[in-house]
Amino acid sequence: MEPEIVKVLKAKGIDVPAHHVDMLVNQWAVFEKMRETVKQEALADYDIGLTHVPGGDRK
Repeated sequence: MEPEIVKVLKAKGIDVPAHHVDMLVNQWAVFEKMRETVKQEALADYDIGLTHVPGGDRK
């Protein structure tokens, strides 16, 4: 079965390499857990963007 995050990314035209799937699934689970602890209405006035750089930030 295909993980939800992979389905979401594919729907947006983003191809996910097989070796990144486990890492993305774990990060997705962490984001979902964090989402449960945040008062969503308090975030309504904020524009938030998250990016993922495999291997960490590179300069």
